[in-house]
Amino acid sequence: MTADTADIYDHDPVYFSLNEFEQHEQVKQLIEQIGTIDTQTTVTNDVNEKTDVERIYDQFQYILNQYQEQPQLLDSYLPDIIHKLLYYIEHGPNKNHIAGALLHHIIKVRGFKVMTTRFLPHEPHHLSLVLNLIERELKENSSSENSWATLYSLLVWLGTTCMVPLDLCRFDTKSRKQTTMSQILNIYKLFLYNSIYMRMVAFNLGHFMSRQDSIRLLCLNDFLTGEILPVLETYDEKQNDENIILRITACLQTVSYIFKFGQRLNLITYVDSLYHVLIDKRILYAKRIVIRRMAYKLLQKLPMTLLPMPKHGAAWRYRRGVRNLLDSLTLKKNTSTTTTTTAIKSSLIINGHNREQNENGEKEIEEDNSNVPSTVESIIDLLMAGLSDKELYVRWSSAKGLGRITNRLRKSYAAQLVSLLCDRISTVALLSCDHFALQGGCLALAELARRGLLLPECLDSVMPIVHKSLNYDEKLGHQTYGHIVRDAACYVCWSFARAFDSIDFRSYTADLAGMLLCIICFDWNVQCRRAASAALQENVGRQGEYFPHGIDIIQQTDYNLIGKFDYCFLNLAHSLIKYYDIYGKYMIEHLLKYKIIHWKKETRLLTSQLLEKTTLDYGIIEDIYENILLPLFDRCLDKKNDGIARHGLLSSCGHIVYGLYQRYQKNPNECEHLSELRDNLQKKISNLLIEYKSNGYLEGYSGDLIRPSLCSFIENISRSIDYFRQNNNEICLPNETIECWQIIIDECISNLDDDVRQAGLNALKAFSNAFYSNSSSSHLIDRYLGKISTTSQEHIRQGFSLAIASLSSKMLLKSNTINKIIDCLFNLITITNQTQHLIKQRKDTLIALCNLYENIHLDSLSPFSNQDIINKLINLYLRCTRDYTNDRFGDSGRLVREIACTQLVRLLKLINENNQNKHFLNLTILHNCFRSILTNLCSKIDDLRMISGKALIEFLNIKFEQTIEHKNDIEKIFLNQNDIDWRNSQIVFTLIVQLLIYDKYRYVIWLNCLITAGELSNASQALYIYLITHKTNNNLINILLNDLEKIFNNKQQLQLRIIIPCIQACERLLSQSTFQYYYEKYSNEFIQHWINIIKLLEDILIKKLQILNNNPTLYLHFIKLYCSLLQFNNIELRNLILKLLTNFFLHNYPWVRRQAAQNLYDTLIMFNDDLFSNDNDDDKSEQVMNLLSETDWEQNLDELTTIRQTLLNLFHIE
Repeated sequence: MTADTADIYDHDPVYFSLNEFEQHEQVKQLIEQIGTIDTQTTVTNDVNEKTDVERIYDQFQYILNQYQEQPQLLDSYLPDIIHKLLYYIEHGPNKNHIAGALLHHIIKVRGFKVMTTRFLPHEPHHLSLVLNLIERELKENSSSENSWATLYSLLVWLGTTCMVPLDLCRFDTKSRKQTTMSQILNIYKLFLYNSIYMRMVAFNLGHFMSRQDSIRLLCLNDFLTGEILPVLETYDEKQNDENIILRITACLQTVSYIFKFGQRLNLITYVDSLYHVLIDKRILYAKRIVIRRMAYKLLQKLPMTLLPMPKHGAAWRYRRGVRNLLDSLTLKKNTSTTTTTTAIKSSLIINGHNREQNENGEKEIEEDNSNVPSTVESIIDLLMAGLSDKELYVRWSSAKGLGRITNRLRKSYAAQLVSLLCDRISTVALLSCDHFALQGGCLALAELARRGLLLPECLDSVMPIVHKSLNYDEKLGHQTYGHIVRDAACYVCWSFARAFDSIDFRSYTADLAGMLLCIICFDWNVQCRRAASAALQENVGRQGEYFPHGIDIIQQTDYNLIGKFDYCFLNLAHSLIKYYDIYGKYMIEHLLKYKIIHWKKETRLLTSQLLEKTTLDYGIIEDIYENILLPLFDRCLDKKNDGIARHGLLSSCGHIVYGLYQRYQKNPNECEHLSELRDNLQKKISNLLIEYKSNGYLEGYSGDLIRPSLCSFIENISRSIDYFRQNNNEICLPNETIECWQIIIDECISNLDDDVRQAGLNALKAFSNAFYSNSSSSHLIDRYLGKISTTSQEHIRQGFSLAIASLSSKMLLKSNTINKIIDCLFNLITITNQTQHLIKQRKDTLIALCNLYENIHLDSLSPFSNQDIINKLINLYLRCTRDYTNDRFGDSGRLVREIACTQLVRLLKLINENNQNKHFLNLTILHNCFRSILTNLCSKIDDLRMISGKALIEFLNIKFEQTIEHKNDIEKIFLNQNDIDWRNSQIVFTLIVQLLIYDKYRYVIWLNCLITAGELSNASQALYIYLITHKTNNNLINILLNDLEKIFNNKQQLQLRIIIPCIQACERLLSQSTFQYYYEKYSNEFIQHWINIIKLLEDILIKKLQILNNNPTLYLHFIKLYCSLLQFNNIELRNLILKLLTNFFLHNYPWVRRQAAQNLYDTLIMFNDDLFSNDNDDDKSEQVMNLLSETDWEQNLDELTTIRQTLLNLFHIE
């Protein structure tokens, strides 16, 4: 396999559903390649062999990683694969490590527990073989970095061979100094306290200590009393030694496995000792999560050792279905032929409620566990406390422990435990909002139900807890933990579906279905939505006969479909409410009770939108008024509400009213008593915000929180104003209300927050159309203009400039102040020394001007009806596309340039759509606009380039009366591309440089590409490739060099932001020999161009001296450019450059002198033959190099002047 094809294995595989182990032949071939490795060399010495080993491992790893989610597909092929790998481990010197690494990866994918118990060979003779291989690895490769995987694999194999049901004494020989059992135990002890092997060795030790010969030879007693307990006794809460922590963790895990696999009669004597160690040493309260987790795993094993396990579990537990196939078939037959009453009776008998005999025909007698040890009760209390632990693993382990212990208790004790658990959840978790305890309680309930230990008579006390848990969503500070509770509650619902027969659970199915649908549709956490979807599917599958429309609903609540929050809220929920009345009422009640006052803003806003959509087609109007809308208005004035609740209530009220208006437009005669209901609603609307203002709800933090909803409320009521009018001209709200609303809107428009300001602008547009359309509004416009002219705060000018532009054309043109408005907006955009920093003001004013034009340009009284005002307007936008304001935030002018590009194209489109104004767009204007867009398209800023690219495409799609030059060619370059990634500079500049052949756009493209190429390598590379491709186009190169002279000769626009990047770009192009072909053909012209450019640069150095001295690093760009020109063998150019370079040796800053000397030294090394071509110049070359490298450039200028003159003499320069 070639190196190119092997590279694919460096990437992570894409996981997908597989049906079989398709690459098993390829895996076998890779294993066979192990045999081709040279046995005479080692991996560390032979580079080629090491490459082969890595290639084999990478390919093997890549293949197996695809089966990490479906490892069972490997099972039928593993015995053959493992046999071959074990052969190489056993027989192949220098091949055992690669074979061990491959086997370790198989163990990693399939799991060491499965590998230990199923796939590894376990004949009696394999035990001695494994021990010998481990001893060999420990002796020969103990220091090797590659031996750990081999040792890991051998230890897993050792665990398999130790399960052989033969006495290990049979394997003892006289030649060995220790018994086989001691040897195995010593090996396990050696690796137990190593973090790599710890978990696997603890698992193997658990099996090893459960052997009868281990117990008979007192290995178990010696290990627990001599090894484990002394380590646990050393635990100290203040101990931070990682080695001690690791040893304690290993001991706890090992004991847990011993108690898991061992027989209770052999372990019962050690329970008290371990229990007292856990309590006395406070290991259960350790700060280290891993210790606390292992301690609780051990703790739950202790009572299961004290309590005997009934033969088939607790005799009283709930059993769903039957264990006998014949009984199951008989039940189905009886169920289909008898009445419902008989079926219910049979089900009850099967589930054990009235059961007198078990499946074998014998009477079941409950085990008498009345003498429960006090230790068990104490452990149950500790596990109950563990349900509220901060660590999920501890809570989960405690829940499982309670389930396992309850399975060994009699029914009365189990009922007390369930009652205690429910009381703990109700009193501790719910009342104190302890989300950890509530989640742990839900997990415990689920574990009890899953094991049949939660009887149907307990559901009445359990279901209210489940209801509250499904709706639990408390915010603590800036975080919320309610989602873990809801996720656990969904797990409880899932377990109930599997645990209970549909007949026993039918009375709870309807409520449970409604709650799960509310979680699926309205929960903000995607994991909770998916957990509820899984619980819903399980309930439909197992409780389907009592679950209305279950199949139809689960098709809409698919795992992938519910991943998007907006879809669940607005589409899925609306569909369920509309088509399934049985769930619609429940879901609306849930919205009104919980989601409308939810702590998350997005949830509140989506609730209001959903209520609007629901109002259009749900129920009858009288019910909407009486049960939803009017109660919501009453809740809005409840003094117990906080700002969050008022925000959601106001927003929902406005949207519901607007929904009623839309419904009224479709069917005006739907409701007979509409006028009475509407009058009542109108009174509440009129007084609501007035009371808010009088009660002080608009002040402080709470007031800031509800301002967007106030604006939303006003906007929706204003849009619905015709709903309340008896005739078209009637003002249906009192003047006091209108004035109050106007004050609220004005306050929001001038707010510092952008979102509040935008909400106020949206409200103003609807409000003005509703209440000012037929009345004089000059007072409002004059007030707004006065605010703009008198205020010193930028955000106020932003808000009111956008507010004026959002007013309707009738209001603007009737007021006779339109010219004042235009002049005011023009002044806001004008850049002066005092307004240069007002970036946001200019940005919003550009939007306001375009909005203003859009509002009034079609009216006959519009002032935008002559060429001069159009030219002035467009020139204003063109100036803003060149706003390069810099402040403490950097290039803040880019925000203005972004808006200017988008609004300029929008303005051109509006002008072109107006038949009376479209002729104003002459070719000069269009070319200037297009060049401005191209200028910003050449930016190094990704966002600006993306916005300019979209503006360019939109510009090209506008059908102007006059066509810009070369439009067809430009469209072929940009419009024929599929979804250009404008943020990718490599793609974009490859397209842009193609415009260099067009005279109309060459200068702009050349200038801006040079500016960007100086700082962006992708732009430089694109420019280089284009120039190399067109190197034979001498006319183009000559024009570009002429344009380069113009760039440095343009003294009005020449700034350091242009000079420095252009110099950098030129230096890069010269270093890459971009102009070499042109130089060979037209050397005189080329040299003359650069002589002229160098003279211009010298003038710039003189004029920008003060700025350059403030940042001496800028001199380095001049030095590098001069040095790159020394490659051209021309005496005049060379002498000029060397004079200028040696001038830097006398600079005031020593750093500049050193940089000039260093760069000249590097250049002389590269072009020494050209600069010293005579035979007599060899000595001079050496002298020059010595002077440049050995001179102390921090000495006096007088001495440096002498050195400079010496250098010039050596270069034959006078």
